Amino acid sequence: MTATPRPKIADVAAAAGVSVPTVSKVLNGRIHVSAATRAKVQQALEELDYSKRAAAASQPGFLQLVVNNFDSPWVLETMAGVEAAADRLGYAVAYARAEHATVERWRKLREPSVNRLDGVLLLAPRKGSSLVTTLRTLKIPAVAIDPEGTEGLPIPSVSPASFSGALAAVSHLLGQGHRRIAIITGRKHSPGHGRARYAAYAAALHEAGLPVLPELVKDGDFSIESGMRLGGELLDLPEPPTAIFTGSDLQALGVMNAAGQRSLHVPKDLSIVGFDDIAQAALTSPPLTTVRQPLAQLASMAVGMLTEQQDLPGAAVPTALEVATELVVRGTTAPPAR
Repeated sequence: MTATPRPKIADVAAAAGVSVPTVSKVLNGRIHVSAATRAKVQQALEELDYSKRAAAASQPGFLQLVVNNFDSPWVLETMAGVEAAADRLGYAVAYARAEHATVERWRKLREPSVNRLDGVLLLAPRKGSSLVTTLRTLKIPAVAIDPEGTEGLPIPSVSPASFSGALAAVSHLLGQGHRRIAIITGRKHSPGHGRARYAAYAAALHEAGLPVLPELVKDGDFSIESGMRLGGELLDLPEPPTAIFTGSDLQALGVMNAAGQRSLHVPKDLSIVGFDDIAQAALTSPPLTTVRQPLAQLASMAVGMLTEQQDLPGAAVPTALEVATELVVRGTTAPPAR
């Protein structure tokens, strides 16, 4: 008796009367599919009893998330989002530090005799990262999440809208009447996002007819320590700023600490806006006004883009997607007292 062959993604597409990429988008939770088309695809999936993982391989595979470090709340929240999105599609997730991601290990994990690696997600890869080149050489499907820059990046990527988010933050402070606004960014540490957030800051001030004053511009590394140190330098100026926009929530927490050390009250004496909206942002006293990065959406989109390369081998074209950010106004901003 001949076994019935498992249905393939092309069979689902034919049954639903749509293209193979459309079926792939539905399978991977992508949003750019109409409700009617999605319903047709779902019906075909049920009628054909299509199983993504069973159709993809005889053995279960997994995805690997490569990170630079594990000591950031932003990293941990992104990891949780990747794991949730992968689980919905039937994948397990393994984690590795960038320095442990080597050609030899990736080659071994791609061998069919082991629990096979199906693709790699690079979290915040550095510009010109050798990991990207290695993945391309080994023909391993890969997606970059929040890379330092997307120009010339040979793999698909998904990033937050840094410029528009920073513009909303500084515009909010200007709208409250602040005119002496400082920024702590990270142009050297993360050139892509650091420069974009600084460019938005400068553009907002220019639009308001205000100059960019060098003494109000500090360059940090997105850590609490740099926020505390550089925030202290700003607050110790003969004419300190009435508001500070930081390139990360961790830097904002450092600024709040520096303000407390100087017996300054937030937001009465100083307004502060962060960037990221990590879980701790809503728990500070007062709660932090910040720019929310949709970390769960970024993770879900990245996993979807990665698994699409599994469904459509050789058809993936490097795409740089940008996800909108949102200003979340809480308790650390108010009109200036003076």
